[in-house]
Amino acid sequence: MNKKSFIGLGMFFLFFVIIFILLTTYSLALTPKKHIERIEKYGWKTDFYFPRKQEFVILTHSESRHTYQLADVTLHGLEKGTLEQYIYRLKGNCGNHHLEAVLLTHEENIIDSFIQLSESNPGIVKMMDQPVFMEQICQQK
Repeated sequence: MNKKSFIGLGMFFLFFVIIFILLTTYSLALTPKKHIERIEKYGWKTDFYFPRKQEFVILTHSESRHTYQLADVTLHGLEKGTLEQYIYRLKGNCGNHHLEAVLLTHEENIIDSFIQLSESNPGIVKMMDQPVFMEQICQQK
């Protein structure tokens, strides 16, 4: 390789690092501090994945509602389309499943939260302390 190739390769990596730092800063700026505090309260750490935000449609089908009731998620008194769901990837895994913290919010207030195991069905459990989850839930998977 000649000198120009090294310079071009160095510029590419520098550009990549700058973009990575900007995206990380942008992600942290968009993440409400109370969301991270809620997750860390239970001993969890968020992994580096951009959080997903989406409107949460309150389920009317009794079977679907039962799934959320298993995780002690209460949706009584809230109307369809009034909630937002934030999904944060958590550090650690449970077998082949990634763990995600899901926070349901209404007007920027956290209504409820639960842990979701990716690629599983129903795949949610109530929010609980990380060591307790790993011992009681993850060992069963």
